[in-house]
Amino acid sequence: MMIIPPHTMLSFTAPAVPGSGRGRLIGFPTVNVDVSAVPPALAEGIYACMAQADGDAWQPAAMHYGPRPVFHDSRTCEVHFLDDLPDHTQPQNITVRVLDHIRDIRDFPSTQELQRQIDADCRSVRAILAQHAVRTQTPDRQ
Repeated sequence: MMIIPPHTMLSFTAPAVPGSGRGRLIGFPTVNVDVSAVPPALAEGIYACMAQADGDAWQPAAMHYGPRPVFHDSRTCEVHFLDDLPDHTQPQNITVRVLDHIRDIRDFPSTQELQRQIDADCRSVRAILAQHAVRTQTPDRQ
């Protein structure tokens, strides 16, 4: 659960950092961001977001913040752009607007089960963004 008040949009900008490449291998490429730039008010979990790479257009995204129990790995912050990065290159910086908490971090018995859950998470992100009528090109308008 987020610590920030309801209906408060949390956003942050963080430098992109190298990752292991596992997301790409399982069909969900991510941009890893420096976890020290994640606001302390954000609890670990999976989130629906809008994200921007190096000041490009805002895009729908799913964000994982926390440990990666399937891979027995440390805490990370990874952003999966649902519609791919415009030029498919590693950005310098990512700006994230966290819109909603989807679920807590869980372990899965296999990579295949994780893939199914990530697919469901991505569908949840799209549904949440549609419900909130978020426009991918203009999230600042209210």
